[in-house]
Amino acid sequence: MSVGKIAVALWVVTVSAFAFYFVRGNISISADQRHAIQLNTEEKDFVLAEMRSFLLSINGILKGLHENDMIAVSKAAKSAGIGMAVDASPLLMVKLPLEFKIMGMGLHKDFDKLSTDTQAGIDRDQVIHKLFELTSKCVSCHQVYRLSTDLTD
Repeated sequence: MSVGKIAVALWVVTVSAFAFYFVRGNISISADQRHAIQLNTEEKDFVLAEMRSFLLSINGILKGLHENDMIAVSKAAKSAGIGMAVDASPLLMVKLPLEFKIMGMGLHKDFDKLSTDTQAGIDRDQVIHKLFELTSKCVSCHQVYRLSTDLTD
């Protein structure tokens, strides 16, 4: 077998392995039957910080609604938009299952859309409905996944 064929074969194996892990992620089944995403401590802290920023944004949206301040609602929604998702490391992204990545990026886009829609003049009831849809995605993700740093989890 020539060196070129060996190199191509190794490249195919490497790309295939990367694709497999990019889709599957680094998961196991936890004691509560959710998918436990295996991360190191720093990666787990990063993902949890992003989740906390979602909660801060939701809290700001609710405060803006309470105060009838749609500008504050729009700003709070924008703070959790796609612009905050740029700092994730490629190694972390490989460890996250594809469905988790899709939900997370979709959630960022939903916050951006809520911000844009609020600027366009949707009313409070529409904001509340969109917020319900948005938080339903959070709930469904938390029902399926958990973050873990312990491989026995």
